[in-house]
Amino acid sequence: MPRKSEFAGRYADALQVLEVATHRVAYVVNEGGHYALRVDFELGRYLTATNTTAAVGLDDEDADEPWRVQFFDVSDDETRTVADESAAWLIDAYDAACTALPPSTPPSIGDLQSP
Repeated sequence: MPRKSEFAGRYADALQVLEVATHRVAYVVNEGGHYALRVDFELGRYLTATNTTAAVGLDDEDADEPWRVQFFDVSDDETRTVADESAAWLIDAYDAACTALPPSTPPSIGDLQSP
């Protein structure tokens, strides 16, 4: 049974923390039975946040494990992890992951023009 709405209710505070910190919409995703909080950014980048190493990704009870925030880049149909940090509090894991992000390089003019 899909549990997205259940986790959205349980993790409403965590979703709000991510929305305030990122100025983006945060939502619950289910990818093959693995639930996570997700925020999408421009240019194929997104983050996920989980609070358990169990297969489900989000804990059914108050988590005993730290929050894990991962940033991903998607390009040419390939997804790669660009930052992966954990901390007891979600906002601390988010801050650490932001600090661990590699410097971005702006796209060149040629990349922005249509073929």
